[in-house]
Amino acid sequence: MSRDRVVIYEAAGADPEADLMVIENEHGRTRVRAVPDHAEMTALVGRLAGEGVDRFELCGSFGALWHAEARRVLEERTPVSAIYYGFESLASVASYKARFEAGEVLSEAFIIVHEGADPDSHRVVRHRDDGSGTTIVAVPDLDAAAELAAKLAGELQLIELYGVRGPAEAEPVIRAVVAAGVPVGMSAF
Repeated sequence: MSRDRVVIYEAAGADPEADLMVIENEHGRTRVRAVPDHAEMTALVGRLAGEGVDRFELCGSFGALWHAEARRVLEERTPVSAIYYGFESLASVASYKARFEAGEVLSEAFIIVHEGADPDSHRVVRHRDDGSGTTIVAVPDLDAAAELAAKLAGELQLIELYGVRGPAEAEPVIRAVVAAGVPVGMSAF
């Protein structure tokens, strides 16, 4: 189990030195950080690994090439996962990407599984000037993740699920929103 994990995503104008959310308890520490561009991510992971971070999880917007770059920077000493999408999500995530690039107002949620987390207090909503937003919520387990995903599905166009190890753990969340057509990305190493 990771004891000191950092989730990284890209947001225009972000300060990579600032934690947007911290969950810290007897089960470890998870921090969420935003970087202003993809290139900032590699410098950040290198520095934070030197400070003892033992696992990184990258937002799906980084893609496979930046995932590989982070692994290279860390010389594969520290695990790095990235968000990837299953076949059931490919059409809707492609639609999300096209709509995002066209400037459409879209909202997404990052659901982070961290044992002992409290979704009421471990929640950050980042509103963008265009009316869209990113909701970041930590939940204590997969059941809570699926329940939250189902509740938010009508308001979202994308969900990224952190703190899981692949499709078997992500399955309850995917099932909770598949009928709504919301793509769910999951951590994969």
